[in-house]
Amino acid sequence: EWERTHYQRQSKIETMVQSVITNARRAGAPKTFDKVWSKLLQAHLGAWKHAEFGLGTSLMQAQRYGYTQMINNTTLTNSSYKLRLAQDITLYLAEIGMDIAGWDDELGKKHWLEDGVWQGTREAVETIMGMADYLEQYFAINIVFEPLVGELFRSGFLMQAAAANHDFITPPVISAAEADYERNLANTIDLIYLLANDETHGAANRKLFQGWVKKHGALADKAAAGLQPIWSMPHSKPVSFTDVRAQSEERIGRILGELGLKR
Repeated sequence: EWERTHYQRQSKIETMVQSVITNARRAGAPKTFDKVWSKLLQAHLGAWKHAEFGLGTSLMQAQRYGYTQMINNTTLTNSSYKLRLAQDITLYLAEIGMDIAGWDDELGKKHWLEDGVWQGTREAVETIMGMADYLEQYFAINIVFEPLVGELFRSGFLMQAAAANHDFITPPVISAAEADYERNLANTIDLIYLLANDETHGAANRKLFQGWVKKHGALADKAAAGLQPIWSMPHSKPVSFTDVRAQSEERIGRILGELGLKR
């Protein structure tokens, strides 16, 4: 019964995304995209879906070791949000690709594996996937990677630059991810705050968490720096990487401040 709202929310998001894509294609919207922007979606949104899938897979693994049903459920819903988004992006690109001449569905995978722009992100994601401490995976994703890389790319690039390049479809497809993250972040902060302020083990836990911030923060910084060239690629550039990066630094500072941690 208490899982019903999760399935209802996922279903409503899927219905919304499919409706947006169907109506946009019916109106011929993909054909009006700026040509450079179309290539950029193929290459870089196509690459990003692999990051989302990797994070979702990590959380799927982590939830098996949550020890309580409450922790398991919050981690599993986090995983399902990520996997849903990866699926949404895959289906979205495949559908608009049917309306754009020369579309290459494999370009995103090629960039993810071979493009230097993405190798820092790939390293950060694959490092998280390889962690044996499942709380570290949960922490690294929501406390460090998401504000420094996830929101940076989704909100700071796709949501900001799409409309200026005649794309009014990508923002609503991606927008649910931002609401997803607010829920995931709230859950993570509640859990980490509890552990960081434990009467017996709080000091040791904070020391451990600070080490995770340093480790995964360095990887996320490298990933973000690697993505910088993407901001200069569209014809219309309504936002600068420097401004967006400053916002992400401010964001993670506030998150860590709630937990008594720092960069």
